[in-house]
Amino acid sequence: MTRPPYKPFHDGPPRFQVALRQIEPERWLSPDPDAHWLPEKNRRLDTDPERYYRAKPEAAPAEDETLRRVAGATGRNAPDRSEPDLIRAGRLVSDDLVVMEDRGEGWTATALLLTQPTFFSLEDSFGKELFALHTPVPGGVPGLATKIAKVFDRMPAGGVFERFNWTVQIGDERWWPHGSAMREQLKALPLEDAVNHLYLRVERQTLVRLEETGAALFCIRICLDPIATALADPEDREAFARNWRAASDDALAYKRWGQFGGHVEAALKALA
Repeated sequence: MTRPPYKPFHDGPPRFQVALRQIEPERWLSPDPDAHWLPEKNRRLDTDPERYYRAKPEAAPAEDETLRRVAGATGRNAPDRSEPDLIRAGRLVSDDLVVMEDRGEGWTATALLLTQPTFFSLEDSFGKELFALHTPVPGGVPGLATKIAKVFDRMPAGGVFERFNWTVQIGDERWWPHGSAMREQLKALPLEDAVNHLYLRVERQTLVRLEETGAALFCIRICLDPIATALADPEDREAFARNWRAASDDALAYKRWGQFGGHVEAALKALA
């Protein structure tokens, strides 16, 4: 597969809206362009699984159904390990996994496997209801959260839906639960070196409804590519520059992406 595998920066500036589109079920998890991350992901899960996983006991049936769905979609056998089913499912794909369930009090994150979050954490997400999860997002409450809740309520079993986020980050590390560490690195990075250290970060979210439990399953796939190679094509570079510059103040302020502005411009100048 060519890199970067997804180019959502051609479709407009970074923004926060539902923007889901239905895709063919066979395109849900395969091919997996960032499967090269799996050995390192599995190593981290072996070393410290509690760092990446949280679940309510009542989420066990949805975890079991998730494992069966992911194994079926990838055509791979689930690993025979004595560990939670969501971790076993996460070993089959590069994606992180989030199970949302509505038990009468709104859609809530009841099980999560987060190995590559950017500026959010298990502590921020586990056990949170949909509206609480979206409170920090520009236009998140009530607008975006209400729309997502309606999608969950109406989503047909068997359908697969897809959306994208995109931005930049420093380096190829995937574990950034808190933004302060990256911002400190950014302060120390000379503008002339930005082109060698910035990465395009594309987040592909897919959403499916689990038929047996009625849970909603988010799969979050992170694709990282050096900005120098991701934007080597002039058309890609022009689209990225146009839409990065068109981002709203709210979008740039959220998670403080706007602090990357000078470094992004320096990188684009170096690539021109």
